[in-house]
Amino acid sequence: MFKKSKVHTALTIAFGSSIALIGTSASAQQELQRVEITGSSIKRIDAETALPVTVIRRDAIEKSGASNVQELIDRVTSNNGGGRSLGESIGETSATGQSGASLRGLGRERTLVLLNGRRLASYPFSGLGTDLNAIPLSAVERIEILRDGASAIYGSDAIGGVINFITRKDFSGGEVNLGYEAPSKAGGNVQSASVGVGFGDLTKDNYNILATANVQHYSAVKASQRSFAQTGNRPDIGVVKTSGNTFPANGFFTSGPNSGKLIPGTSGFPACAPPDSFNDGTSTNCRYDFTSKIDILPESDRIALLTRGTLQLNNNHQLFADVMYSQNKILFGSSQTPSTTTGRPSYRYPSGGKYYPTAAVNAIQPGYTDPIRISWRIVDGGQRQDEVTNEASRLMVGADGNFFGWDYKTAVSRAEGKARDTYVGGWYSDPLLRAALATGNVNPFGANDAQGLATLASALIKGDVRNSKTSDTAIDATISRDLFALPAGQLSLAVGFDAHKNRYLDGYSDLAGSGDVVGGSGTAGKVTGQRSSTGVFTEVNFPIVKGFEVQAAVRYDRYSGTKGSSRDGDFESPNASAVSPKLGLRWQISKEILLRASAGKGFRVPALDNLYAPSSQTNTGGSFNDPYYDARVGCASTPDTDHCNTQLSALNESNPRLKPEKSKQFSAGIVLEPVNNLSVTVDYFNIKITNGIISLSGDDILIDWYAKQTGPTTSSSPYADRLIVDPQSGFLNYVRASLENIGKQETAGFDMSARYRIRSDLGTFTPGWEGTYLTKSVRSNVVTNEPINDLGKYVRSGPVFRLKQALSLDWELGALKASGTYRWQSGYEDYDTVRRVGSYELFDLQGQYAGSKNFTLTAGVRNVLDRKPPVTVQEDYFQVGFDPTYADVKGRTLYLRGAYKF
Repeated sequence: MFKKSKVHTALTIAFGSSIALIGTSASAQQELQRVEITGSSIKRIDAETALPVTVIRRDAIEKSGASNVQELIDRVTSNNGGGRSLGESIGETSATGQSGASLRGLGRERTLVLLNGRRLASYPFSGLGTDLNAIPLSAVERIEILRDGASAIYGSDAIGGVINFITRKDFSGGEVNLGYEAPSKAGGNVQSASVGVGFGDLTKDNYNILATANVQHYSAVKASQRSFAQTGNRPDIGVVKTSGNTFPANGFFTSGPNSGKLIPGTSGFPACAPPDSFNDGTSTNCRYDFTSKIDILPESDRIALLTRGTLQLNNNHQLFADVMYSQNKILFGSSQTPSTTTGRPSYRYPSGGKYYPTAAVNAIQPGYTDPIRISWRIVDGGQRQDEVTNEASRLMVGADGNFFGWDYKTAVSRAEGKARDTYVGGWYSDPLLRAALATGNVNPFGANDAQGLATLASALIKGDVRNSKTSDTAIDATISRDLFALPAGQLSLAVGFDAHKNRYLDGYSDLAGSGDVVGGSGTAGKVTGQRSSTGVFTEVNFPIVKGFEVQAAVRYDRYSGTKGSSRDGDFESPNASAVSPKLGLRWQISKEILLRASAGKGFRVPALDNLYAPSSQTNTGGSFNDPYYDARVGCASTPDTDHCNTQLSALNESNPRLKPEKSKQFSAGIVLEPVNNLSVTVDYFNIKITNGIISLSGDDILIDWYAKQTGPTTSSSPYADRLIVDPQSGFLNYVRASLENIGKQETAGFDMSARYRIRSDLGTFTPGWEGTYLTKSVRSNVVTNEPINDLGKYVRSGPVFRLKQALSLDWELGALKASGTYRWQSGYEDYDTVRRVGSYELFDLQGQYAGSKNFTLTAGVRNVLDRKPPVTVQEDYFQVGFDPTYADVKGRTLYLRGAYKF
């Protein structure tokens, strides 16, 4: 008979219940049964293997106050920068609408997300990682996070780690949940409802059918509704992120002695129209506060359905079928359309137009009758709004059981992801807009009359501009058993395989990729790709002496048939394969001390989009001066809005020559229970990546170019040759961005936790603490291979926090429960490498009352102290003054949820 040790009890408390930041505990008196833990295919009684696994159970999910998976995963301390939030999609066209996790800060592409132990399709826009929006939080029974990367079981591409969302599999009865949350400030309300029903008892009826449905509506948060985000004109922090495309429009001479100079009196200083249009004191033309017009959190509607049917054939064999479907409609609102189209000539207003500013022109250059070049913001068109509809589905049938003493599991699945981008308002066709201006009936210098509005409307674009799809057709099988008894325990073996066929289509329409969408997606184009992969693995659990065991695994992956096509041509990539070993050690020295360690290798092939997407021209995220224009003409004397303090052109390129990434990882940890009900854990991790794939953006290049500028048009930046000059004008044509294999990347640090349970007449108190402290985050320069230290610094995909931690206190007495969580993350060196961004703290409270057997009422407050995000001067996103990769833009939020079981 298995006897629990103090360490096992502590581990059940510490890891079998929740992470400390969400904080709760489960009874240690669980039924002893063999279960499969994420990170191993061998069933066992002891819940703790040689690999560090965090388990977040249903009660902990509820206590978190999170309304969706992204909010919950953002609270995990081992989830650092490099994931993706919905706020990042504002004004961005790469992976619009995706939310992603990033364990160890290594990016959503290196974090493997599973649903019930198996993969979902990658996100259709960009094909990188799984969209967390596809997983309904209300259907999740528990989450198991394997913090040790490069799983030999699930895939060697899981370099950062594995997050396994596990749903209910056997449920009888019904449950209805209703929820409402409202920030103390306007915007950001959430209404939610879910229902779950189950029929049949596997032990009595030999079958069970369960189904869950979830519906949510999120209202938008507008920049104007939050003081920290309501303007891009922030001279107080040294940031004036504005646009020369303004309303009323800036007008410029196109010929004569004043060619290229501003025409005062159109909207030029002092005739701006504050607060949206103003002079920033550094130029003669007007600037437009475009960031004040965006939504910093989009409106969205979500539905999700999960159904599972299970048939118990006999004591040894079970059949099952899963159907999962989710749909998310997200409405993104960015600033009104600017009259700057990448790769297109400037807009001109005809001399015969009825709004031609004759008096202003003659005051400077009498007799001038040529067209006027305008830099214009189409305010009358309203926000640019596009609705992204993304759908995820998976159909899976399989079997579990025992055959001649072997535990087995097998399944066949088909997972799909679909995403559609639809223009719903504020978008204009370049040729149609030019035709509208040529009529002279449109007024770029003031309010339009009915005729002008109708003429403008004739240039609007509505409808689908992008239809994309990914699919993963898979089959897998695993068998395992105890082979024979050794003096120290059972020698156990598992063997398995999986095969996948992946297809990818990122379907930009011809219009979307033509460059004819004003302020749109540039010249992005359609790309298709496909790939087959096969993996086989074996795992052995070998007890050496009592309390000391070895978990060894090895995986072989082979990728073949990798090919794709775009307007740039047809491509094929060579087959790739790798052997990825994993070795884990678990040593229970005594009832109070457990040691563990693991080492392994990883292997990740490039995403199909990274390999084959066509070259496309777009804009930089930040605003810069064209150094060649500045040197020849001068942005100070003649601040041309096409070349000065503006979003310059960037050419994004995929790279069919990308090599697979390789990694080596090591972890070692200790679990202590010095006294009853107190557990302390410390785990060290180190991950080294070679041939790491990174995106070198136009912003990265220009920032480095200016930081190392040696002359008017020269720089010691290793990326200096990526500034491409137009041979005709002599000005900057575009910045050549790309995807590259960097030399090395390394991250290291410690995961730590402590938890203590106190039972008293006043109830059960459980204080807890969890933190992740990074000691290293280094990557190589793409060109020079010199090390770049990112630790404690701003990075575009998300700052690299040295310390991310959470303190929690749970209390339980009869029908009453309460919890409080304090989350804190350290500050970091800012975007400008000069100032420092402050630390960030959030405090949550919740109370719960189970007044009857079937009804539970939960009320809580997130961000009780209404902390604003720390101030940053980052300019990589449309948002100004804060960083959307981690910021809580809602502020203090109250929520009320009720659950009824029947």
